[in-house]
Amino acid sequence: MSKKIIPLVLTVLVVSASLLFFYDSFMEKPLAKKKFPNQREVNGEWIRYDLVDPEMAPQALYSEVMRGYHIVLNTRQILPEYVDDRLSCSNCHIAAGNTLGGKEGGISLVGVVKVYPQFSDRDGKEIDLIDRINNCFERSMNGNPLPRHSSDMQAIIAYLEWISSNIPDRKNYPWLGLKIFKNEHQPDPKQGALIYAQNCALCHQLDGGGTFNNPPVWGPHSFNDGAGMSTLPMLSAFIYENMPYENPFLTQEQALDVGAYLIEQRRPKFINETN
Repeated sequence: MSKKIIPLVLTVLVVSASLLFFYDSFMEKPLAKKKFPNQREVNGEWIRYDLVDPEMAPQALYSEVMRGYHIVLNTRQILPEYVDDRLSCSNCHIAAGNTLGGKEGGISLVGVVKVYPQFSDRDGKEIDLIDRINNCFERSMNGNPLPRHSSDMQAIIAYLEWISSNIPDRKNYPWLGLKIFKNEHQPDPKQGALIYAQNCALCHQLDGGGTFNNPPVWGPHSFNDGAGMSTLPMLSAFIYENMPYENPFLTQEQALDVGAYLIEQRRPKFINETN
């Protein structure tokens, strides 16, 4: 190799390494690959559970479990005919729900297959897990229910069964759902608008429309007014535990203010076609 070529090759290698470093630093990592604690304190009790990696599913289940995992992770890309907004399940169920909830853990799905069927106050009747999943498709996704016996629905169930396969049967699991907090603070949407502009708009945009990697929080492409996130207790609890993403530092009072501001914004109307 000539002496003139060697410096050129070295320059190319240095530039390439630099580009890879910056790409790796700034590109969002897949949510499901983030490491989450395998224990959580609930009412003074430490609960430990070793999270089950979907990629470790046995060969007989692997394809279906991984299909369900990817649907939960990238719902709108995989099932566009059933999703009418720009959200995926993983926007609320961080890491495809394979967490113990709590700070930065989103809404856990571990154990959910073991607590259904159960009575739903919203539906006024007992529903099974498929009903509950389709509630999310119709409300949080502002879309259409999956056929009960479709391969996609069965894949979602297979994934949820797998990530719940290593826990004992219980009537309930303390990490499921959102921890609704009690606070006497009077929510102030005007203050919430300021907090949103300072801490949320970078990802979700000032108009609430989101970006390619971040979901819209209001407007025509967001969840509809029938979703649980359209209620202040649930929305503020989620904000308090999880936002800003990977650095949830807002106080309960600030979470309530931001939640009140978001709820004031326009979003799609839920149309219940079953009634």
